[in-house]
Amino acid sequence: MDIKNIDMLPHKPGVYKFYDKNHKILYVGKSINLHNRVRSYFSDDLLDRPYVKQMIPLISTVEIEETNNEIESLVLESALIKEHQPKYNSDLKDDKSYSWIYISTKEQFPTVKIKKQITTEELKNGELFGPYPNSSSTKRIFTYLRKMYPFCTCNKPRKECMYFHLGLCPGPYQGHISKEDYRKNINEIIKFLKGRKRGQISTLEKQMHEYSKNMEYEKAAVLRDRINDLKYLGEKISFDYGEDSQTYVERRKKTLYQHFYDLKIELNLKKLHRIECYDVSNIQGKMAYTSMVVALDGEIKRNQYRIFKIKSMDTPNDPLMLKETLTRRFNPERQSNYESSPDIVLIDGGKSQLGIVQDAVPHNICLLGISKGKRFKRKGAKLLDEFWYVNRDTGEVTKINIKNKSILIDLRDEAHRFAITHHRKERIRQGEASLLEKIDGIGDKSRKKLLKSFGSIENIKKASIEDINNVLNNKTISTSVFRYFHTPSKK
Repeated sequence: MDIKNIDMLPHKPGVYKFYDKNHKILYVGKSINLHNRVRSYFSDDLLDRPYVKQMIPLISTVEIEETNNEIESLVLESALIKEHQPKYNSDLKDDKSYSWIYISTKEQFPTVKIKKQITTEELKNGELFGPYPNSSSTKRIFTYLRKMYPFCTCNKPRKECMYFHLGLCPGPYQGHISKEDYRKNINEIIKFLKGRKRGQISTLEKQMHEYSKNMEYEKAAVLRDRINDLKYLGEKISFDYGEDSQTYVERRKKTLYQHFYDLKIELNLKKLHRIECYDVSNIQGKMAYTSMVVALDGEIKRNQYRIFKIKSMDTPNDPLMLKETLTRRFNPERQSNYESSPDIVLIDGGKSQLGIVQDAVPHNICLLGISKGKRFKRKGAKLLDEFWYVNRDTGEVTKINIKNKSILIDLRDEAHRFAITHHRKERIRQGEASLLEKIDGIGDKSRKKLLKSFGSIENIKKASIEDINNVLNNKTISTSVFRYFHTPSKK
């Protein structure tokens, strides 16, 4: 992706890679919010990292890999840095290994250990959880779990050890606990490490709130940190031991494709390769645009996004704006502008919107709507999404339950974000264009050239007369532009 298009990056966790004009990798980073993090490189002063600041002018393109959560982004970042050794990565170039929690499930009395390296024999005889980049959190939760579900770490001791007297070992080899009850402890730990931790966290949160009410803030802070550790260590991580970055990426793509395939079966479609989702953004009908976002085989493809400027009206009417967009999208004379036709069209709207737009979509395409319902997921949370289905034979619109809905929700969120982002940029552009209109001698063509080349008024202000003239190829107008922004009254 060209750095001019970084506004299209998702607000999701993952890693980003900066490349120079020769597509040589310069830097690898990770973030819980790719959009905000990458943008920060081109807006902040980066005074705290002068070495990275030197890299900014060299960046030509950026590529991203989304992950399921923050921990996976940390691990993927480390793998990529080790593989590529980018010039501007000062950290993580060493062979840093993460912590894993290993449970020897095939032993008579399984034990739990924190390990950095795992043997082939251990992998055969137990379960592995991780990796966990934060070793301090791993150690704290290891201790916490042992207090909740004691286990033995000694090698078949004859006498009770110190941990038994501390309540951290149930004494299985001395007959203080049955094999079955000991296994229950181990199974509870496995359940937690597989992500089934909601009950434990809920209990701790109630205790934390009670401490806060009683102004016992130090105790509340201890529980707050423990809750954060539990959430961290209980996060489901899709990263196998010894796995490289490419294996992870390919496996994640297969998972996304499987979700796509499951949706196809659920909707009884003959094939499912492409989904397009549409959303409208306007201000009381003015500056109206419709966004189109695309998913192919489970992956969101940002290079295929489109923006449609509404031409037929300037009064607020989202359904008719959607209908105009879809009519233009499926105009037979314009099909060569698109890679392929969608198998599903999804609109951000419900029954009434679908009733208006359905004739604009070819009848061989599945037409769905997504809207916010009246019920909450849980108290204080977001409204539940509702899905609507159009019977292409009868035109009847009915509400349906969709099990494999994650990709549809992601597309709706992307369509909304993309529409809002473009709308905001257009408002800024029109505001900047009106500012340029105040300069004597500059016409519409020159204004468009300047904004397209420099991107913003701020960049035009920083440009020299030579830079401006390289765009306009008119010394007189270039001088007028430069002087306008460099006289005291215009600063």
